[in-house]
Amino acid sequence: MMNPAPLPDDSQAHQQAKASEALTEDQCWEYLEAARFGRLATMDDQEIEITPINFVASNRKLYFRTARGAKLFRLTLTGKVALEIDRVAGDTAWSVMVRGSARQLTDSAELEHARSLDLKPWLDTDKIEFVEIEPTRVTGRSFRLG
Repeated sequence: MMNPAPLPDDSQAHQQAKASEALTEDQCWEYLEAARFGRLATMDDQEIEITPINFVASNRKLYFRTARGAKLFRLTLTGKVALEIDRVAGDTAWSVMVRGSARQLTDSAELEHARSLDLKPWLDTDKIEFVEIEPTRVTGRSFRLG
């Protein structure tokens, strides 16, 4: 008589489930409000471009400064962007992804608000344009590293 095959080990599935957990939207915003650096994805009709940016979160929107150029041009083509932030510390990590629409600010009241956010360019270059990202979806995960 043959021995039956062992049943799958539920503990392995449980360990995998605990290795990664979804963050709540409020947790994601806590990370976004503390962060100052992210990776912005924009697209044109040919390709996706990922650019490191510094930004500020305010009232559940994101703001950054940029110069006139390819990044500003790409985000005005479709208005669709994504921003990712993450951190690895010891045996834990987290990642937050924001998807939404971006627009160059032109209204004087909106520009005044953006200027009040103490958003300084990293490089000593003219970044005179302000951009606002209005999120349509904010998701995140925390990870226990092996």
